[in-house]
Amino acid sequence: MIKIFLVEDEIIIREAIHKMIPWESYGFEFAGEAKDGEMALPAIRSIRPDVLITDIKMPFMDGLALSKLVLKELPDTKIIIVSGYDDFEYARQAISLGVEQYLLKPVTKSAFIEALEKIREKYEKEVEQKDYIEKFQKDIREYEKNTRRDFFEMLVSGKAELKNIYEKAEQLQIDILAECYNLILFSVASGERQREIVDAYTPEMGHLLTQIDILIQKDENYLLFRNQMFSYAVLVKASKDMIEKCTQSCMELLTQMFEQEKERIDWFICHATAVDRLSMLPKCYKEAMKTFALRYVGYSHVISNEEPKQQEHPDVDLRSIDTDAVNPEIIRNFLCQALPEEVESFVSNYFHLIGEDALKSQMFRQYILLNAYFCVISFVQSLGIDRAKFQEEIPDIQAEISGSSGQVRENMVKILSRAISMREESTRGKYRTMIQAAVEFMEEHYSDESLNLNKVACAANVSANHFSALFSQEMKQTFIEYLTALRMRKARELLRCTDKRSGEIALEVGYKDAHYFSFLFKKTQGCTPSGYRSQSRQSDLEKS
Repeated sequence: MIKIFLVEDEIIIREAIHKMIPWESYGFEFAGEAKDGEMALPAIRSIRPDVLITDIKMPFMDGLALSKLVLKELPDTKIIIVSGYDDFEYARQAISLGVEQYLLKPVTKSAFIEALEKIREKYEKEVEQKDYIEKFQKDIREYEKNTRRDFFEMLVSGKAELKNIYEKAEQLQIDILAECYNLILFSVASGERQREIVDAYTPEMGHLLTQIDILIQKDENYLLFRNQMFSYAVLVKASKDMIEKCTQSCMELLTQMFEQEKERIDWFICHATAVDRLSMLPKCYKEAMKTFALRYVGYSHVISNEEPKQQEHPDVDLRSIDTDAVNPEIIRNFLCQALPEEVESFVSNYFHLIGEDALKSQMFRQYILLNAYFCVISFVQSLGIDRAKFQEEIPDIQAEISGSSGQVRENMVKILSRAISMREESTRGKYRTMIQAAVEFMEEHYSDESLNLNKVACAANVSANHFSALFSQEMKQTFIEYLTALRMRKARELLRCTDKRSGEIALEVGYKDAHYFSFLFKKTQGCTPSGYRSQSRQSDLEKS
């Protein structure tokens, strides 16, 4: 219902207007009344009416002054001025303020109803337009996330100038001004993900990530970005005295959400040390990523920026070494999901976990390198890669097996780096096959209005998060951009080759709401559907 508020100093006229119109029958709710502008203003601020009906001449505050204040605070409010003065100057001032209707007393019931119906029609069109814009913005949210990912890269790479960062932030309407900054990194995926290269689809995961997105957006101190294929980053920005509290609050909020799903997901979260300059974020990110790499070596879910405790083996007693520290599964999990830039941090953390004292034993160093070597051989063979091809491109293990601790580290970095490189080469073809299957599914089902990222990801049997990143990477555009372009292409074909009405075409290309289809067509194609049809037919006539 459209809320109405009436301001009139003469009680007889006020009551007459109130009783004269069957408000609900015309889609209005009579929300309140007052005898002058001064009395009305607090009530209007509280009720926030959609339409204000006010007399122009009143004591204390007249209708024009009231209208000016209301439009300043509530610019979408529609105003009807009722006046007993047939004075052009009043009408001119009312028009300059943006008043919708100017009625002269005595106002007949039919004139009043006519004015209200015009306002209702305009109001409903504006609401409809807002709904379309909100829907469109929701549809392109994935594109915005992809753009924000590029912006996050600018923030943490250390390669962009500050002025360019601020210009990009303004362009994206991202407020990055603060006294202090910190970074929280987290990864979350289905429970079996660490053992697989491709994260399988689960609707629960899609729902969880949506809830995280909604919660983070509610707090102006946090900005959520996609960090890597399987991880996210929260930029915390606050005053010096609040940065630690804001960081911990976000950590606790995310941890609570993850704990609720702990039976179905793997997750890890950490944060860095706060910095007081935007230009220091690359250093902050490097610190956070070093800690983040601990997720591969068996550390608990929540890690601060503190150094992990080193295992103590003062007598180099190999019987005392924790076997979990050298579990081959740690290396395999790392190989399945890690990025090339994470290798050095992983090896550093892995050796830290084992303990420097234990590495003083040459026999143990030999075991560590051989363990990594055989894990890698098994991994690359599982990818269908010829073992001999891999062995040609890595150090001679037999020649290096008796090396120092530093040499063992260096060779382990080379072995793992090459394995990850070969994994990327191997999976690239599989990714293209997966994306092609997804594109074919979209070509077949584009007319289904409910077609979305989750459905296509499910058809490709990959998590929505993973699919979204892969699709953008392979297709150089986001899922929603591709789907919208596909539907618009089909719509253009139907407009050129058939006489079907716009509403029929909307249904055929996946839009039940014909008005939204027209809005979206104009937004993306630069003209209305009917305009496009006329242009294409005129072009055909000219060619013939």
